[in-house]
Amino acid sequence: MYFFEQELRKLFDDGKIIGSPFYAGKSCFGTLGKDLRVRVDLMDTCFDVAVIDRTKGSLDHFAVSFSDLLGRKFPPEHPQYVYGVTPHIWTYNNKTDWYAYHPTDADYEAIRQAVAQYLDLFWDRQQERMQDGPQMVYICAPLRGDVENNIEFARQKAQEVFRAGGIPVCPHLMFPPIADPEHPAQDQAAREMGLRLVESCQQVHVYGSTITEGMRAEIQHAQEQGIPVVFERESPQRAQPRKRSVQKGSRER
Repeated sequence: MYFFEQELRKLFDDGKIIGSPFYAGKSCFGTLGKDLRVRVDLMDTCFDVAVIDRTKGSLDHFAVSFSDLLGRKFPPEHPQYVYGVTPHIWTYNNKTDWYAYHPTDADYEAIRQAVAQYLDLFWDRQQERMQDGPQMVYICAPLRGDVENNIEFARQKAQEVFRAGGIPVCPHLMFPPIADPEHPAQDQAAREMGLRLVESCQQVHVYGSTITEGMRAEIQHAQEQGIPVVFERESPQRAQPRKRSVQKGSRER
């Protein structure tokens, strides 16, 4: 992975600071709301953060200097730097890396918080509900093909969201019992209803190594609405039968 993308992913890949992050060169792009976009450029000595309205153009930008934010560092493996070094990126012999001092987890978190505090001024007000109480999380996963196994996979992912304190919204558990995916009209109606459910959620979690046509529509709709999209590349495994508990004195049905 390209060095700059690797560093940007450490900071923004969870989608909590920048919605639906994607990367190109030294930049991370994402959403802040329905019409607001953000671009973060990783430079040798700083981050440059720009906020853009997709209909009105550039709104503002903010530079986060590593030296101002992290101060001077004294790497123990380089005792020759008696006055310390200011964190910065350099390229030598076609290799790009941090010079002498590599940021710690605490350093990355300090950078994250600096960017987050600035971008918090611009987040669409409807996104404030993400900060209070459980979040509604849309479960975006494949259905076609091995339908039974895919439904079980989606159920397991919904259960993970529930256990983490979120409110799972899982169309795989809602529509197949009442809408036949092999019936064109019912299938189309279920898809359109799924997009309406996406609008009610604060995040969309994408599961599976394959992005189906229906999933692609859900992801695109979420991005258009400024809803953060988080990807998880775990593939569905063969579904394991669910265990049933049998109360004493009763028979399993």
